[in-house]
Amino acid sequence: MIRVRQKRTDEDVFLNKLRPEVLAPWPEAGAQCDLDEAIAYQKSLPESKNFTKALAKYRAEGKIGLFPRSGVPVVEKEIELLQSLDAVGVRLFPFTTDSYTRNLQLTKAQAGLEESIATGKMKLNGYPIINHGVATTRKVVESVPGAFDPRSSRVANSFVGEVAFASGMTAMPNSFFGWIGGYDKLATPEECIQTAQYLGRLIGYYADRGVIISTDTHGWIPNGVIPMYVNIATQIIEALVSVEQGVKSIVPLMNFQGNLVQDVSEIRAAPGLFRKYLDKFSYTDVQIPGLIGNQSSLFAFPQDIGYAYGYINYIAMVAALSPIDACSVKTVDEAIGVPSVESHMQTYRSANWIFNVVRQQGVQFDAEEVAREQRVCETTVSAIIDKVLDMGDGDLTVGVVRALEAGVLDSPFSINVNVRDLCMGARDLAGACRYIEYGNLPIPDDVRKYNDEKIREREKAEGRKLGYKTSLADFWTLSRGVIIDPPENLADENSEDVPPEISKAVRDNPPTVITGTVGVDAHVIGTKIISKVLRETGFKVVPLGAQTAPEEFIKAAVETDADAMLMTSLYGMAEMDLQGFRDKCVEAGVGDILLYIGGILGVGKHDFKDDEVKFTQLGFDRVYPPEAEVSASVVDLYEDMKARGRV
Repeated sequence: MIRVRQKRTDEDVFLNKLRPEVLAPWPEAGAQCDLDEAIAYQKSLPESKNFTKALAKYRAEGKIGLFPRSGVPVVEKEIELLQSLDAVGVRLFPFTTDSYTRNLQLTKAQAGLEESIATGKMKLNGYPIINHGVATTRKVVESVPGAFDPRSSRVANSFVGEVAFASGMTAMPNSFFGWIGGYDKLATPEECIQTAQYLGRLIGYYADRGVIISTDTHGWIPNGVIPMYVNIATQIIEALVSVEQGVKSIVPLMNFQGNLVQDVSEIRAAPGLFRKYLDKFSYTDVQIPGLIGNQSSLFAFPQDIGYAYGYINYIAMVAALSPIDACSVKTVDEAIGVPSVESHMQTYRSANWIFNVVRQQGVQFDAEEVAREQRVCETTVSAIIDKVLDMGDGDLTVGVVRALEAGVLDSPFSINVNVRDLCMGARDLAGACRYIEYGNLPIPDDVRKYNDEKIREREKAEGRKLGYKTSLADFWTLSRGVIIDPPENLADENSEDVPPEISKAVRDNPPTVITGTVGVDAHVIGTKIISKVLRETGFKVVPLGAQTAPEEFIKAAVETDADAMLMTSLYGMAEMDLQGFRDKCVEAGVGDILLYIGGILGVGKHDFKDDEVKFTQLGFDRVYPPEAEVSASVVDLYEDMKARGRV
């Protein structure tokens, strides 16, 4: 039975039942979240600290604000970073919480904070806002004149929101599809919706008392090369869930994927689509103060600094040519770890140059193709939302649960185990994102015809059928400075495959390999690709997915008598997660298992050779940098198992 409903939470239930449960995990911070005092504090702040008003000001002036990502654990370092961002014109400050905080692992967050302070080396990949509490975080908020918008994920979202708003922050994402797509492996759709309803009700409580806090909608984060139709549709659904709880300010977060026509058209389509459905359900008093652009979400980011600047400035140019009012750009060293202060400053100076020079010229990008793509987007997004409403018999939240079960709402490479993962995309000849497999998505027939024609054009030009390998290759193209691979590369499309003699050798008696992303790291694409390559080679794979505790790896190894573990990690905190891991394997009776790990293995800019030494000392047999080829690790695995007589 579906328990959620699209209905405002009763105030007495919210205050006396739900809030005490939310604030209980860290009582010291919970005690500081006094709503009456927090509302009075919010009203004492200058207008520059209100996110809705700050964003609306950019729109009124025709300017583009920078909206970077940032967050370090130590207060003094966080203030130093914020003041550096302020110096290059940032007035909208995201506030990234660390991964332990996002998952309410507050004891671990406290240990990481204390070690960061003691050593001067940042051990957490963000700011532990709950551990710091309201009084300390107010000092951070007051250190610069701008407005703050913190980041969390589902498990800690409600508590983070309580502390953030009491500290003077005035915006926060409330995107339950973002958790389903990229941040929460096990949560049910109902649990995600209920969490979003709590934050919406909290923001609504502030709004009822004259404090406007906005929520930016992220939608279903696109982990693969697909059009933004599902992303925009789910953003609108998130907005409707939030405003039913009393939210009065909604900010769409629009993604860029590399094709100029498609990017601009989807951004132009969004405001009208949001307004259409807000008005349809009589939320006419809800404002949309502006649109924020978001840099290509989870696409592979260039490791080459020159390519990275090109990527960033493409995003800035699209923002300048479209109705974007603020833009989130990643720093040039995004691909190699948590950014330095200097990289923040250089990146944002570069983006600001494009914003100012291009926007001031007043160029209107009005190609016929833009209008056509905009119509396609509007038609498809409407069809998806209307289908969800129909499946819920008019109740939006019931429709969401049923649509996810049926794959009517779907997206590839999602982290959550409740997702069907039946659809797939690739780029057309111009680099626009299209579907090559629709799954059960309710895409209108005329849109399918148009989409299929674009895919057939590329297939004809390249003389091949587009499939899974194309989709993966297209995911990486922007990081290599192209929109699609040039034809001369097609002959080598299988050059990274595992040699067939290895596959032949392992298939008769396949070794068992456990794969997964360690700790509370939500990055899932790498481990899914590794699992697929291993399976195709002939190995028996036990895929644990993302957000896998070290103990789960060991438990799986014992239960399956596994020969190896291949771990991935991209959030920089694997060293903390894996202290004593080999010893724990020995204690469990699987001490001789092969241990491999790869990815971004430290916080901040660092040398991979240092990572290699650290993880070798932790008992890992092989350590790989983030750019390592999967096929190379599979060859290494075969050679190591051959040396042991296992194959």
